[in-house]
Amino acid sequence: MHVLVIGASGFIGSAVVAALRRADIGARCVVRDAGAFARRFPGCDVRALDLAGAAARRVDCWTGLLDGVDAVVNAAGVLQPRRRADAWAVHHRAPEALFRACERAGVRRLIQISAIGVAEAETTFARSKRAGDEALMARGLDWTVLRPAVVVGDGSYGGTSLLRALAVFPLVTPMLGDGRTAMDIVHRDDLAAGIVSLLRKGAGVRAVLEPAAPGRLTLLEMLAAYRAWFGLRPVPALRVPLRLAAILARLGDAFRLHPVTTTALAQFRARLTGDAAAFEAATGVKARSLEDILAARPCESQDLWHARLYLLRPAVRLTLALLWAVSGLVGILADPGLYAPLLEPLAPGRAAAVGIGFGAFDLAVAAALLLGWRLKLMAWVQGAAIFGYTIGLTLLAPALWGDLYGGLLKNLPILALLMVHRVLEEER
Repeated sequence: MHVLVIGASGFIGSAVVAALRRADIGARCVVRDAGAFARRFPGCDVRALDLAGAAARRVDCWTGLLDGVDAVVNAAGVLQPRRRADAWAVHHRAPEALFRACERAGVRRLIQISAIGVAEAETTFARSKRAGDEALMARGLDWTVLRPAVVVGDGSYGGTSLLRALAVFPLVTPMLGDGRTAMDIVHRDDLAAGIVSLLRKGAGVRAVLEPAAPGRLTLLEMLAAYRAWFGLRPVPALRVPLRLAAILARLGDAFRLHPVTTTALAQFRARLTGDAAAFEAATGVKARSLEDILAARPCESQDLWHARLYLLRPAVRLTLALLWAVSGLVGILADPGLYAPLLEPLAPGRAAAVGIGFGAFDLAVAAALLLGWRLKLMAWVQGAAIFGYTIGLTLLAPALWGDLYGGLLKNLPILALLMVHRVLEEER
């Protein structure tokens, strides 16, 4: 058997690829960055394709990818892209072209990984996912739609990372509402094992399954379980009213503070429970409970580090944005006479213009950070700017190194913070 895996580099997709390889099933992997994926999975058949691009909406684009393929697993998804059109492209238009191509190529078996709650929520994510599911279910293919509950793993990503971060929060445990929201989980490896089983057995055809593990928990119980796993003492729960959560989510949208977004909040409020019995009956895989998952792998240092750094990531970015914004405003609004003696050797007679130019640059950097624009690139831009400012001022006024307020000395911890910022913005 040879399987085409769409979205193979994602949190779920990569687990599917690993499970297929363990089962000695060939996988052809469709990802955006083929080079990075090939380094993660040496020897894997990998093809580059951006599902948000126009090419992925053409049937002929998929024809060559389906050559020699027996089945397709579509694990592609994007919770809240920068443009709404991208969600529709990834979840509906590109998959619809894929489905038509499967019919033409005679590839009948197709497993679509959707998400829990898409039938109830009315976000762009839910509507586009639902449209993709319905487009598949309207065809005569041997389809299975999987709508898994909260997907966890030995690592974490997105919403599960946020859960871990809330669990290690100091002094209190923040929770949405009263903490009684019912939640099911499924380990991504159990989900992937179920997919392999469905492919091998030919089971679950023309069925919608909601993969989950037995042992339903509330939000507060899940956070407490993770906190205990981290080896931390229990702390009081702090209720975050849903109205306040909605305000924070809108700020998350504006400043791209994923996964604190309106979409994530809406999905949380829709439904987070699946059907463990139906998933086990169709696949023969009994998903592990959260208790079993945590007991099987002790918490390591990197788990605690990641959880504690997760909420510091947006704090670092916003702090740097504030630094650049204040620096830019001061540069533009300050009396040119204050810095003219320093900049005159650099631009005789044009010190004021140079100061305004530097201020405008600083404001542009602040805006890019606030809007979440190409953050990895902007980390290098900031580093180069700070380094350049430091070298230039050292040459123009070396006495600043001995300034009482640490005028230039402060650039060293800022450069260190920039390196931390660059590391935190690299997810995969």
